[in-house]
Order: sequence, then structure tokens, then C-alpha cells
Amino acid sequence: MRTLRVRGAGTGEGHGGEVFSCVWTADGAFVLSAGWDGFLRLWMTANGQPVSALQASAKPLSCCALTPNGASWVSASMDGTLSWWDAMSHQLKMNFLAHIRPISAIQFSPDGRSLATASWDRKLMVRKVGKEREGQSLHGHHDIVSGCRWFPDGKQLLSCSHDGTLRLWDAASGGELACFRGHAGRVTAACVSGDGRWAISVGRDGTIKVWDVPRRAEVRSVRMDAEVRGCWCLLDGESAVTIAADGWMALWSLPEFEVQAELSSDIRAMCGELSPSGTEIVLGSEDGRVHFVSIGGMEGVPILVTPTQMLKPKPGVLGRFLGTEARRKVYQYTCPACRHTEEVANLPSKTIPCPTCKRLLRVSSEVRQLQPQ
Repeated sequence: MRTLRVRGAGTGEGHGGEVFSCVWTADGAFVLSAGWDGFLRLWMTANGQPVSALQASAKPLSCCALTPNGASWVSASMDGTLSWWDAMSHQLKMNFLAHIRPISAIQFSPDGRSLATASWDRKLMVRKVGKEREGQSLHGHHDIVSGCRWFPDGKQLLSCSHDGTLRLWDAASGGELACFRGHAGRVTAACVSGDGRWAISVGRDGTIKVWDVPRRAEVRSVRMDAEVRGCWCLLDGESAVTIAADGWMALWSLPEFEVQAELSSDIRAMCGELSPSGTEIVLGSEDGRVHFVSIGGMEGVPILVTPTQMLKPKPGVLGRFLGTEARRKVYQYTCPACRHTEEVANLPSKTIPCPTCKRLLRVSSEVRQLQPQ
């Protein structure tokens, strides 16, 4: 049975104003938040206690992120500046003007090689990690880009906007692949399922929509009584959670979008993020604190992973010498909970445990594009 339960909120000194962004560390032990007071704050997830704080700007921070290796905190201020901070010493490592208006989202790609930012300037930018000052601009939205999410393969990017649309992009070329229309007002958030099949979008007018991405079609629409501020696809690939401005949370089935669990809370969420384990959601709220919501019944549920098929050279010297190197097919998939990557010759036909964290994995029959190596 699935349940939603408020586990607690951060205590001690919080942000002096709304929390606009929060993100988990890779091991799920801490949460980094960014707020109106210009501070980055680190919280221990086990007890909700604050661990450290860094004043990153004299102006409000609009969002934050952690580099894939956890060595740096990334902050974005309302003037469009991106800054990198050493996670241990809190020393500034790099900053530059990334957008001409506030940045609404910072998202590293699944492989950690690219960085996407969404902004009030109606643009998305995709940058290579290590060459962050350079970037490719993705144009198409006609109003504030309120968020963006990478697809599991790291090749596509989904954005949502106050212009009422979602747009699907080819991350490499910057080309627009599709535009999803149907919201009558501002789209405030969106998420993508673990196999890239489903997308969910939520709006200022209380509308929640489910999209079949391959078919480029809307499959469900639900209207709530209040603005919906967040949505998260869960790791099983078969359910999602939403939260409204009045604190009402619901856990839905995909794609039917029937309520499996609900929770009436007093949390006025501004942002949120699903934990790496998929069993909790952290919410940043208007009260300057982070709140933790446990998702019961997810602990033993298999996590959906989507494999990538690759061509790799077969062992042997003769082929290389003659220039006729033979290749073999292999499959790679990454555990979302611990980020361990496994390589196999054949896809498993049943659920298998991750060699590192022991979570059960359900390998999708959908295989990503063939990639030579």
C-alpha cells in the first residue's frame, strides 16, 4: 500500500524568506537549498538539522544545484549569474553572467557531461561541463521558461514555460523536436518518467496533464482547486506525486492518473525534489525551511531503468592490425538510486538486484539509440 507522510521539517536557523530551490546530494544524506535571503544552506536529511550556510549573493538566489561529483555547489542569483562554490571551503571557484534575467532551473545531464539552465529570458542554455562559459541557446518559448528536465538518455531535454507549452529538444543540435500545447495558462513544473515514455506538466490554473511522449499526445488531464507547484515521476515508472499551493499532495498511477494516496498538509511548497532512493521528497517552502515527505510502500518496488545498446570492439589484435576490427553489442544501464553503471551482453528478462545498493531493478525493453564506442 502506498502512503504519503510528513516526516518533519528542518529546525534551527532557516532561510530569511522563501526557499526557491532544493537538491539532494548523491548519497541522499544531505539537501542543499537556495533562498530569498541569498544563502545556500545544507541540511542533514536524517534529522532535518542545518549543517552549514553560505551567503552566495546579496540578492535572492533563484535556484541551486550540485556538481555530479559533489565537489561544488552551484548557485544562480536573480540577475542571471551562475556561481560555483567549493563544497568544503565555501570559496568561490567561478562565476559568470549566464542569462540576462533570473535563472529558474539548473539541471546536470544524467552522465554529468552537460548542464542545462532555464531562464526568465525565454531561453534554455546547454553547456558542456568544463566549458561552462560557452553554451548553446535553445529558442522557441515566448515567455518565462519555468523549468527543464533531462530525459534518461541525456539526449533530449523537456522544458516548460509560462507561455502554456512544453517543448522537447535535441540537446546536441539544439533543435526543437516537438511542442506540447494544451494548458490554458502558465506551466509551473514538469517531469519525465524513468523510461522517457510519460511526461507530466502542472499549471498555475491547477491543471495537471499527462503526455505520451513518443506519440506526442495528451492522454490525461485533471483539474485541481489550487495552483499545482510541483510534480515528480517516481522511480518505478508507474506513478507520480504532485503538490498544490494549498499543501494537498497526491500520489497518482501512470498513465491512468488515478489517486493511490493523498495527504493534506500545511506545507506551502515553492520547490521540491525526489530523493535518489525514490522514497522521499524534500520540499522547500514559504516559511524558509525544508520539509521531508516519506513515500511509503516504495522500498521494495523495482526501479525502472532504460538500457543503452552500444557497439564495442571485440578482443583481438589481428582485426585491429588489418583494420577490420569486429564489434559486439553490449547493453549499459545505470541504477538511479546509487548511480552504479552495469554492462551486460544480454538484457535480463526479470528483475535483478543492483550489485552496489541491492535495490531491485526492472530493465525496460525499450532500448536507447545504438552508440558506437
